[in-house]
Amino acid sequence: MQTLIQKQKNLLTVAMVAALSVSVPRARAMEKETTAKPAKLELPQLQLTVDVPPDWRPFLSDDLAEAFASRLSDVFRRRGYTGEIKFLDHDDPQPGVPVLAIRLINWRVGRTDNAECTFTANLNRGGTEHDLGIFENTSFVWNNHMGRWGLAEALGDVADGALRDLSTKLDKASLLPGFPAAKK
Repeated sequence: MQTLIQKQKNLLTVAMVAALSVSVPRARAMEKETTAKPAKLELPQLQLTVDVPPDWRPFLSDDLAEAFASRLSDVFRRRGYTGEIKFLDHDDPQPGVPVLAIRLINWRVGRTDNAECTFTANLNRGGTEHDLGIFENTSFVWNNHMGRWGLAEALGDVADGALRDLSTKLDKASLLPGFPAAKK
């Protein structure tokens, strides 16, 4: 009986030492992380809304808006935007943060086998509304051998082209902090 109690004490001691040996260095590392980091620079903020026409399938409109917002974020990052982009699915915008409103007019493969993407964009910044205009891109698609992934890639490419035009306009006009031209 005495040896059983001694074994249990030894196991408990080993378990406590093992737990402390793992948690104490982690706690020290966390202390170093919080004290060693310099103050984080405030990144530019952008809120994004994507409006999908009501005549499209209602169950797909949220998915289309989210997919288009994801493509916009990806294109902006590749084009040098350093800020944070928050997609406002059903949320209200925060005051004082610019809102880029996209109205998706057309994003499809048309009757003539052209992948088409057309949208309008407005930027509301500091209570001032900037109408950025209409952006569009079209590309010919050979539909008979592409399959569903080829069609998805074609639709993504035309959206990316139109979004590159939007990012170029925002960059050159210095309307949105976070683009390289806006830093100069």
